[in-house]
Amino acid sequence: MPMPSASIVPAAGQRCIVIDDLRVSFFIGVHEREKLAPQEVSISVYMFVADTGSPSSDDIADHVSYADLVDQLIERAASKRHVNLVETLAEEVATLALADARVLSAIVDVRKTEVIPQAKGVGVIIHRRRGPRTVDGG
Repeated sequence: MPMPSASIVPAAGQRCIVIDDLRVSFFIGVHEREKLAPQEVSISVYMFVADTGSPSSDDIADHVSYADLVDQLIERAASKRHVNLVETLAEEVATLALADARVLSAIVDVRKTEVIPQAKGVGVIIHRRRGPRTVDGG
């Protein structure tokens, strides 16, 4: 069952490209048992770009593509490189999202889905903007 996600409303003059609840397996965690096998992680990404109204082009090359980021995340998961913290993985995802110069900011939600049986997921949400690193909720 998908995790409910907060409604992300872009500011006037922006649009939001969304990846909602991408499920991939990563080697992640600080405990020895978490280093032995990958575990499922849910990743949601909200990429904010300038919006000038209706698209002037129907060519994907002229727009930020969620598919490119999904492919990068799947490739990263396949690398089997271990990270200790969801915070570290969230920063990696934000860096990938902001690699496209058209992305002004990104909200990244990373949750481990199997570590606490009583919870749908545990993790972190970060908001990163292009330029000097800022942390805020808006």
